[in-house]
Amino acid sequence: MQIDKKNMIESQLKPEGISCQNTIDCISKVNREDFVPEEFKNLSYAEYDIPLRNEYSMLKPLMTAKILQLLNIDKDDEILEIGTGSGYLTCCLSIMGKSVDTLDIDANMLESAKKSHNHYNIFNVNYLSGDVFSNWTPEKNYDVIVLTGSIESRVEKLEVALKDSGRMFAVIGKQPVMYANIIERVSGTKLLCNQSFETTLESLNNFNKKNYLNF
Repeated sequence: MQIDKKNMIESQLKPEGISCQNTIDCISKVNREDFVPEEFKNLSYAEYDIPLRNEYSMLKPLMTAKILQLLNIDKDDEILEIGTGSGYLTCCLSIMGKSVDTLDIDANMLESAKKSHNHYNIFNVNYLSGDVFSNWTPEKNYDVIVLTGSIESRVEKLEVALKDSGRMFAVIGKQPVMYANIIERVSGTKLLCNQSFETTLESLNNFNKKNYLNF
């Protein structure tokens, strides 16, 4: 499927503004079909909602590429991913950054992702089972935080876990209007939230209003 991957990069990603060479190199290294359920492998590189073994779907290729490009990940970045899903984005993050803590409410999805990662000799991913909207709280601060599902409003306990100059990707809003945002800790307690593009994304499981921050 290497031809399909090349066609995806040249015909789907680059025309939509994906120009960061680090992002393109990373996507070139990872075979998306390794993370796709068997019955959908022929659609691995299509802009298609590929169902996973729970109620969620994989992030589409363009969304994945936009996330990686917007976050401008450095090789020394410590990363927190909320929502492991298939593990494809996790794999990309682990290649681009120093380490990844990936959290998912579904232990079976974590185990499936871990098995897929074994093919890539990945040793810098820490797999965490828990619910970010319940009693789970980050135990350290991160350079990068990625939410792979949408939220209706900002989440304080994740924002406080950003290091200075740390960046968080989050799709915020309700259907039919949502926006992808980069939230950056400029310094100290100062945060900037910049809207990047309009989109739609499945919500993170168990998103709870008591965790909202109103701005």
